[in-house]
Amino acid sequence: MSYFRFIPFCSVVLIRLLIGSPSSAQVIPATAVVDTVRQSLPQLEQQFLDRNFQLLAQRYQIDIADAAITQAGLRPNPNLWFQGNLYNPQTHKLLQYGRPSQADLDAGVYNSGYYAVQLQQVILLAGKRSKLVALAESNRSLTRLAFRDIMRTLHYQLYTTYANLYYDMQVLRLFTDELGRQRQLLESYRVALRAGGVAPYEVTRLEVALRDLQANIANYRTQIADEQATLRVLLRQPANQFILPTELPALANTAPPLATALDSALTNRPDISLSQEQINNAQRSLTLEKARATPDLTTGILFEKYGNAYNNFTGLQLSMDLPVRNRNQGAIRSAETTLKSVTGGLENQQTVVQSEVLNTYDKLNTYYEQLNGRPDGYLDRIQTISIEATKAYNARAISLLDYLDKIRTYQQAQLNRINLLNNLFNTQQLLNYTTNTRFF
Repeated sequence: MSYFRFIPFCSVVLIRLLIGSPSSAQVIPATAVVDTVRQSLPQLEQQFLDRNFQLLAQRYQIDIADAAITQAGLRPNPNLWFQGNLYNPQTHKLLQYGRPSQADLDAGVYNSGYYAVQLQQVILLAGKRSKLVALAESNRSLTRLAFRDIMRTLHYQLYTTYANLYYDMQVLRLFTDELGRQRQLLESYRVALRAGGVAPYEVTRLEVALRDLQANIANYRTQIADEQATLRVLLRQPANQFILPTELPALANTAPPLATALDSALTNRPDISLSQEQINNAQRSLTLEKARATPDLTTGILFEKYGNAYNNFTGLQLSMDLPVRNRNQGAIRSAETTLKSVTGGLENQQTVVQSEVLNTYDKLNTYYEQLNGRPDGYLDRIQTISIEATKAYNARAISLLDYLDKIRTYQQAQLNRINLLNNLFNTQQLLNYTTNTRFF
């Protein structure tokens, strides 16, 4: 009897499901956002280059390093020294610099007129100035390489975050569409339950499935909120904007040759260049510390009025510290140890880079096998699973468990497709990141 009472209700359900759900048109999470901005990846990349705080801060570090080179090339300033009589206790006068009287001169008494002027210049020996400039230039190279490495890392973060947002929005749309269909189905079954056309457990089971969908939607909205937060920081976007991704570059179906990828990584990776420059920097530091073991020479000229062996005395001055105890031994030993340390770090960094490229290459080939191994017509067939399952269930051709199993199969197939595309795109970007070469 319940089967015949259920027939008109099935027709209503089928009509509703074929019309579709109005909820599928809007999948942007409900937040305090007041402005939705549609942005392509090239547009975001340009904003990233112009606005990112870390890039701007690192550019300032390069300017600071340039200024340090200028400073290292400057010679020491000359030193001007003056000495004169402030107070004469014999005449009780201040600043008495007038010419002595003839009587005082004849008596050899100088109650006025005495002063002394000295001009000194430090001369850096052992090429310290050129070695300081060379070290400052190496520091600038390190700063530039650090900028390139930050650029590489942030660029990868921008691309992967944008792709994650793009594909998470697709998943959210998938679940939202399913949520609309299942809500309509549940509403109809509740009506049928009150009329005695369906069993209570069927409504309960549909309610559980609906709750699962709502939980999945909440999880993806949380992920989307995290991705929006990351993009806002990368781009310094206003807090009230929601960035809506538009499209991604087409996915390439093949990877570059492994030998090309390895060679590109060893040639272009800024962290390898950084390790090489650290060796150069340590060598220049060691050279400078050895040069500092040689004391600098101070030269000067002294003019003294009425206060030396004879009037208007002009003298030549030369001074130098004697390297008896302090020959800069500690600093030299420290620089030698630093050089040994960074020399070993280069080989280790090359090994790390090669391992990262091989690992990424294996992942990329795995995803290519999945993508290229899909049978012909697979995507078309999975598109109709949900609707066909709903039709069959309303016609009582399948049970509730079979229906829910087909719905889960459809959702999982769509999730697998979206995740595969997302993983493939992100792994392609990972290969770009590990090689510092834009293969994709």
